[in-house]
Amino acid sequence: MTRSSYQPVYSFGSGDIPLSAQHSTSTSPPPVPQHQGGSDPFQKPHASNNDIELGAYGAGASSRGAYSYHPNEYPHQPPESLPPYTSPPPQRGQPYAMNAMPLHQQQAQHQQHQQPIGQQGPPVQQPYYGPPPVVMAQQQPMGKQRPAWKRALLGPVRVPIFSHLSAVAMLVLLIYELVRNSQLTGSVIQQPNLNPMIGPSFSVLVNIGAKFLPCMRPIPEVTDAQLYSQCFKNTDECTLATMCGFPTQTTVPDQSFRFIVPIFMHAGIVHYIVNMLTHMRLGVDLERTLGTPRYVLLYMGSGIFSFVLSATLNSARSASMGCSGALFGLIGFMFIDVLVNWKVIEHPVRELMWLLVSTIISLVLGLLPGLDNWAHIGGFVTGLVMGMLLSPMRPMATKNIKIITWVCRLIGLVVIIVMFAVGITKFYEYPDPTTICPSCKYISCLPVNGWCDNY
Repeated sequence: MTRSSYQPVYSFGSGDIPLSAQHSTSTSPPPVPQHQGGSDPFQKPHASNNDIELGAYGAGASSRGAYSYHPNEYPHQPPESLPPYTSPPPQRGQPYAMNAMPLHQQQAQHQQHQQPIGQQGPPVQQPYYGPPPVVMAQQQPMGKQRPAWKRALLGPVRVPIFSHLSAVAMLVLLIYELVRNSQLTGSVIQQPNLNPMIGPSFSVLVNIGAKFLPCMRPIPEVTDAQLYSQCFKNTDECTLATMCGFPTQTTVPDQSFRFIVPIFMHAGIVHYIVNMLTHMRLGVDLERTLGTPRYVLLYMGSGIFSFVLSATLNSARSASMGCSGALFGLIGFMFIDVLVNWKVIEHPVRELMWLLVSTIISLVLGLLPGLDNWAHIGGFVTGLVMGMLLSPMRPMATKNIKIITWVCRLIGLVVIIVMFAVGITKFYEYPDPTTICPSCKYISCLPVNGWCDNY
């Protein structure tokens, strides 16, 4: 049974005193009853059997006040070794031992705090015997209080559906590439000139859907009658229509789907594994935070514009594929996310430097032959702009911060529309997109040791 907080914990009435002591004519004080667990620890030390007023707390109190000692209520003395009562003083009219801890628990705590004689140590904080502390409810992570339909749109979500499905789609497409290479060349991977990514040949990748400028629009330097050597086999020659998969030899190149399909293609097994290390770690975390719709916009927007920029500024003879441009978009988004949550992140400078160093290293590696650095740059820039548009509001943001955030979102929306409009328009308006910036192809390949001979 729970004892009421207004009832004395250890009080004794006259019925607790032996009859022999009640009828005795002796002037000695009544015998002290022995109770299990020792003496009452709640009596102030050095109290006498007379009424004792407790200094400043009991000044002016009557002999039956809240801070007086009475033999019939507290007839036994506390041991000298117990720590003093340390809870805040009770209100006037309440018993002295209110809200106190049971005696055996106080004795156990006192033995733990007791130090050997002669050994000096730090002062021991006395236990608090007052009311129990108020336990505050744990704050839920940002977005958890949203309704289910809003979490599905804006996050957070538990299952990153798009990340998992896109990874499976890329794996299925990679298997199809190997099967297609076997059908066209007689080998699962490129032979005898081994593809370093352990995958299909150049012509097979173009035939399936890689980004290849002559298949996407007409350019002056490539004609319908032009033949490509080593088309599928080392001894084969084929026309552009055969390699691109056009229905007839006179079909005008217009395969705009090559802005999208290459996102899910890979040059080989090594290429797929390397990209999945980032896709299944950073991508999964961002989708859980942003929600699937916003993450799809970020991922696909970065991937598509990466190939728009690559097709416009890169060499017309190079083919590219892979989700690297979309992954660079995720890295660009992380830059904006760190800046938005600068005061919330524990080590923002370290996070920003880590992103900066990893981005620089990746772009330097993009100078090697076979890597499309313009796709990386296009995805990264798109991620920065999409970060302004899609980045969640800072936790506990003030009114001014919210206004600034919405202004940045509006600017990001305008910039991303302009980027896509200008990029696609310039790609189709110029007679030859490669003349826009003839030297820009060296951003993807350093002119060292004949690396760029095929660019």
